[in-house]
Amino acid sequence: MLRVACLAFPLVAFAFLGGCSDPVPPTPQGAFNVQFTDTGADCSIASHRSEAGAITDTKKTTVLIDGVEGASVSCSVSGAGPFNVSAKISLGSDGINLSIPAINVGATEMSPAAGSFAFWSDRTAGDAFSSAKCNFYFKEGTGEGVAGGKLWVSFECPEVVESQSKCGISESHVILENCDQ
Repeated sequence: MLRVACLAFPLVAFAFLGGCSDPVPPTPQGAFNVQFTDTGADCSIASHRSEAGAITDTKKTTVLIDGVEGASVSCSVSGAGPFNVSAKISLGSDGINLSIPAINVGATEMSPAAGSFAFWSDRTAGDAFSSAKCNFYFKEGTGEGVAGGKLWVSFECPEVVESQSKCGISESHVILENCDQ
């Protein structure tokens, strides 16, 4: 009987050691589609769409996973309402950087959350067009929403600027998942 007890104690102790470490957090992932818009004479870049992953306001087909196939995704969606969001997604020569200090689940196109946004692509020669006055909102009847660690949102920036060039971003979309909370 003593032999069995001597063997059982190390096995039980070993089993508890496996439970001491924190689980590995899920890897951040995200996607965007940006409709860059030539708004007139002050814009030196032609209108174009840039996508990293494949999403719309109603459909998520493909998201990028940080560190996989050259994608870089870092994000934070913290709080319990309002949520504070920051993110950077890039793949190849295309990328975005966004900040939304306070967004609630009730943000609509008529009552959007304010935030900043920067966008660059091969068509902008890697130059970042940015704005501190972008509108972020959720479209009714879509999969869009916000919760701790995740965001799916529509947005537009009436004016984005790089040097002397002033352009715009028409309705576009971003999805973030597995973000820091």
